Amino acid sequence: MYFERNLEYLTEYNQHVLGKLLAADTTDLEFIRVKGSKVFKFTDDQGKEFYSASIYDPSYEAEVLLRDVNFDNTGFLILGISSYEVITRILERKTETAWVFVVEKDMRLVRAFLEDVDLSPYFKDRLQRLVLFGGDIKAASDHLKHFLYSLVGFYFLQAEVLRSFSTLRKDRQYYDEIFDLILETLRNHVYNMGNDLDDTLQGIRNELQNLKMILTLPRLRDLEASYAGVPIICVASGPSLDKQLPLLRQAKGRSLIICAESALKVLLRNGIVPDIVCILERGPNSYDLSLSGIDIPEETALFGLTIIDPRIFPAWPKYAVPCFKENLSNSEFLISALGDFGTFVSGNSVAHMSYMLAVYLGGNPVVLIGQDLAYGEDGKTHSEDTVYNLGKYEVDERVAWQIRESLYNEKMLHNRTVYLDGYYGGKVKSRELWRQFLIWMETLVNFSQVPTINATEGGAKIRGTIQLPFQEVLERYCTKPVRPIGEVIDRLSLRNDSDYLAALSRVHRKISDLLEETEDLVAYAKENRDI
Repeated sequence: MYFERNLEYLTEYNQHVLGKLLAADTTDLEFIRVKGSKVFKFTDDQGKEFYSASIYDPSYEAEVLLRDVNFDNTGFLILGISSYEVITRILERKTETAWVFVVEKDMRLVRAFLEDVDLSPYFKDRLQRLVLFGGDIKAASDHLKHFLYSLVGFYFLQAEVLRSFSTLRKDRQYYDEIFDLILETLRNHVYNMGNDLDDTLQGIRNELQNLKMILTLPRLRDLEASYAGVPIICVASGPSLDKQLPLLRQAKGRSLIICAESALKVLLRNGIVPDIVCILERGPNSYDLSLSGIDIPEETALFGLTIIDPRIFPAWPKYAVPCFKENLSNSEFLISALGDFGTFVSGNSVAHMSYMLAVYLGGNPVVLIGQDLAYGEDGKTHSEDTVYNLGKYEVDERVAWQIRESLYNEKMLHNRTVYLDGYYGGKVKSRELWRQFLIWMETLVNFSQVPTINATEGGAKIRGTIQLPFQEVLERYCTKPVRPIGEVIDRLSLRNDSDYLAALSRVHRKISDLLEETEDLVAYAKENRDI
């Protein structure tokens, strides 16, 4: 019996299943031993008995299954435990850094595996990268999402997916749902990675040019939980926003209003001054389209990623807070030199950033409006007063072409038509990009564990949120005065010049070290390029 010893090798990443494993009882499992390996006896939906693996030679069967597997892959997904041979061969032959995920609905089978197989040859003094999932579909899915949406998920962009024969006859729907979840998550990773190196380099250049503002403006970390228990309304620029504007005016001063950059002109045109504007894009359009030609109210604070256009921070009249994005390598490089300025996950759209900022500030509840993620009933993509309505504003023809391409070119993958579950039931017409945004939003809502109300009253259904009419939100939650963001920022203690100089010196040292390493790498490559 290896169970207790094996648990020592699984403590780092398997806390989510330890309780289920300890409670699992394997005494009722039917099996036979074939050449040292257990093969389990099951019954399918028609009452027919079958075995989980070959009753003649499970070892040979495993070799056939793994014949075309690339063991240099960085991820392995095993759906269902058939015999132990498949798992042990992968553990034996994979690279040390590769991850192995095993999904098995019946936790008794997982425990039986851990009782019968000694894992020490695979994990003693090595990385623990075997993660087990199982139990009910919601728990298994939630834990899978937790790993796959983290940096671990990128290991599975080069992965083998192996499904045992027994899962096709036993609990098929369960494993079909798990497979669809994995496929969707990995597709989302690929989509979010993009392929524009110029865009990445632009972000690095912007961040370095923004360094003065990063060092001198208020730090995000000093504002964490500063609005604990306060209703925070996140305003996106979907077509349903127009009907909510009269109610949003009533929410001013009784909630904190955070708007996406594309919604700023909409709100100002309709006499609503937002408390906060979020900006996250690296390119020039955020400045040229969203900010140029308007008088930014002094009471409105900018919360912008450190990688935004370097014209934006200096253009802000009074209150601005630079925000570091988690899991962005160039930002992590700066953070390692500067120390903790505060970070949060900002997703891949400004609506995601607005939501996660609301969570970071302590909002409860967080309320979404204008978050349609679908076409309006009249086919509109955005609110009437956004720059996306090309008839409203004068824009450069190049920018107009970009807008038309981004929204209407059906040859582009992100414009592929899809249909999503609707806010009011049924299906609503959307496009691939918004579907990806929806997946991200649902993931953020799920992991934030903050009460989130979708008061969009239209568009796509966002799972994990509470659907309430916006009028009811105002009557129930927006009943007390809320401090203006400027007042909160004004109360922060100022840093002195020596702090700036010390931080700048650390950044200079880090960049110098990186430059030296890069030059050494270039020299090494030149010396060995002909070998």
